[in-house]
Amino acid sequence: MDLDKVIKYSGYTAAGLYVLIGFIVSFEVISRYIFNAPTIWVNEISRLLQIWATYLALTYTFHNKEFIRITVFYDKANDKTKKVLDFISFIFIIYFSSFVTYYGWLIAYDSFEVGRTSSTILDLPAVITEIAIPISFALLLIRVFLEVLRYIRDFVKP
Repeated sequence: MDLDKVIKYSGYTAAGLYVLIGFIVSFEVISRYIFNAPTIWVNEISRLLQIWATYLALTYTFHNKEFIRITVFYDKANDKTKKVLDFISFIFIIYFSSFVTYYGWLIAYDSFEVGRTSSTILDLPAVITEIAIPISFALLLIRVFLEVLRYIRDFVKP
């Protein structure tokens, strides 16, 4: 499976998770206010799904060039300047993503080692939520590295 498919399906998975969140929160509203029978699991599960959906959407957003950017200067720049600005932003993304991947992994691994769990009634292992961060930022890191290589190849091309 190539990286583009992984990125595409991570975006689709994120979208599906948001739809699922909408359904389970709607189920909670109906259960609570119509049947007077609130659930104990919707809050924690919807939070877990939201964390995974948000971080899975990271790489997909970058791949589609939909990251937030300050357009005051960018829109007025010529194509070569835009490429330089993009390259500089890639370096910052690589630095930040490396940091988050490394420390996110340490935190998730520590949670796994000590058996940390959520402080709710479901008592889910904390690693289930925490591992979303290093996995998603590692995917972003790989995608940005590939983009940097493409930019370098295009920049030195005569």
